[in-house]
Amino acid sequence: MSNRSQPPSSISLLWPYLKQMLPFSLWLSFGMVFSLVTLLSSIGMIALSGWFLSASALAGLSATTAATFNYFLPSAGIRLFVLTRTAGRYGERVTSHEGTLRLLSKLRRQVYDAIEPLSPIALQRYGSGELLSRLTADVDALDSLYLRVVAPSVVALLAIIGCGVVIGVFSLGIGLFVTIALLLSGILGPWLAWRLSHRHTAQWQALNGQLRARLTERLDGLPELLLYGRWQDETVTLTDMQQQRDDKEYHTARIWGLSQCLSQTLLGLTLTIALAMAIWLASEGLLNPTLVALIGLAVLAAFDAIALLPQAFQNLGKVQHAAQRLNAVRHHVPSLVYASKDKAHPRDNSLRINELYVAYADGTQALTSVSLAIDAGEHLALLGASGSGKTTLLNALVRFVTPQAGDLSLGHVALQDLSEPTLRDSFAVSPQHIHLFVANYRENLALANPEASDDDMIELLEALGLGHWLSEQPAGLDSYPDEGGHSLSGGQLRRFGVARALLASAPVVLLDEPTEGLDETTATHVLNEIRKHCQGRTLIMATHRPISLDRMDRIAVLTTGRLQELGTPDELLAEPESYFSALSRRFAL
Repeated sequence: MSNRSQPPSSISLLWPYLKQMLPFSLWLSFGMVFSLVTLLSSIGMIALSGWFLSASALAGLSATTAATFNYFLPSAGIRLFVLTRTAGRYGERVTSHEGTLRLLSKLRRQVYDAIEPLSPIALQRYGSGELLSRLTADVDALDSLYLRVVAPSVVALLAIIGCGVVIGVFSLGIGLFVTIALLLSGILGPWLAWRLSHRHTAQWQALNGQLRARLTERLDGLPELLLYGRWQDETVTLTDMQQQRDDKEYHTARIWGLSQCLSQTLLGLTLTIALAMAIWLASEGLLNPTLVALIGLAVLAAFDAIALLPQAFQNLGKVQHAAQRLNAVRHHVPSLVYASKDKAHPRDNSLRINELYVAYADGTQALTSVSLAIDAGEHLALLGASGSGKTTLLNALVRFVTPQAGDLSLGHVALQDLSEPTLRDSFAVSPQHIHLFVANYRENLALANPEASDDDMIELLEALGLGHWLSEQPAGLDSYPDEGGHSLSGGQLRRFGVARALLASAPVVLLDEPTEGLDETTATHVLNEIRKHCQGRTLIMATHRPISLDRMDRIAVLTTGRLQELGTPDELLAEPESYFSALSRRFAL
């Protein structure tokens, strides 16, 4: 017996999203009611119009019948159906779209809430373009579940029953036949369309998501692709991906055409048989001849209820694939678990790192048996070449990565015993890659400290050598950066990130390569300001440059994820063979 897990069925896969409709059932129910009113009004209008024309023609055969024929009542009924159809269509658009948009808003919020707590390492598993595709395209695909599958199916069923009842009032046999024929058409066509194309539509959804994700990421790196002459190759790849997606769409379009042909064939058979039965009954005197046109036109109008169902069920594969991708983000991506409340309060701002091991998913060992004891208020430089594990160590402290072994504590309290708000309030961080949001500079700085005044911000920016840059901004702190902060140079952006971290009141400050892109004079000035603003606070600064590190309390040297050296600057400089001493001599040349 195979133990291999089976893929979830359509019902089990989509049931969680069907249940999401319950809070909006009032809006969605009104949408179905208005849609049914619209459809029944169309059937009534067309059927009554057919009877009116037939009855008027027969009434005009003699002066007596023409004089007694009531033209006003059926014409008033036709006008009533026209008005109710218009009102029903408007009401259906308002209520169904209101309910659907609220539902999509809830689903998008749930997906965002699932993405937001993920660690950067977990996020790298998908990539920003892929996550953006799931947050937008996949959630949007789910609107078909209600607008094009659930609601039309329910309305079609009710309309078929209603049409059968109306015709059955005049002829029970014809009414039963029409009901059965319409039900078979409403089931056979959609089932065949889904059966033949659900895999292709699911593949289309997958290819479309991959294309959107790749295009988003490649456009973000467009300058580098142009500089290295790789954009043309990338264009070919994107075009090929689009062609693969379009091939699937072409295949599904052919199936839709076949389903339409099937539907029209079934319509012709149903209409022919229904009219034949009506004509025979009329010839036998069992049916008023004026009702023959009514029956035929009622069947034609009722087919409108099921005409779009094959295409709706054909796209069910897209909905299923979108649900699978959203479930993967919501349920199968590991996320960090924080304590609901603090199990203890840190005594001070000291840090303890004991036998820390960190490995990535591909097996790369980032940190191996790293142990450090950092006293409260101590300033430690974390020195090492690129790839030595400096950033990983900082990420472990803020719980962006989960160590495989080892202990981390703040103020003699394990980090996993702290709630997320306490943990975030304890650390001010300036990462390597500074991101500026689409907001003015004041709002970007206020992320770290919403209570900081303009004077505090300006004073700190000037202290870090950004005063001249700020004076060139057209509206000062009210100015807006371009997307991502690309209007700032690398050194300016790095110092802006440092300013944001220093504005925070957190007792521990973590800075990752704060002087990267700065000349030696500017770097020395910036480090002096960092030390000045971190008096009384614990500071860990990751860097690969030995500039001005002689003023730090201690230096820890990492090499390939291991702690190679640890000591004061004077102690390490006194060892000619030490990494710090050799690196200082190299930079001095």
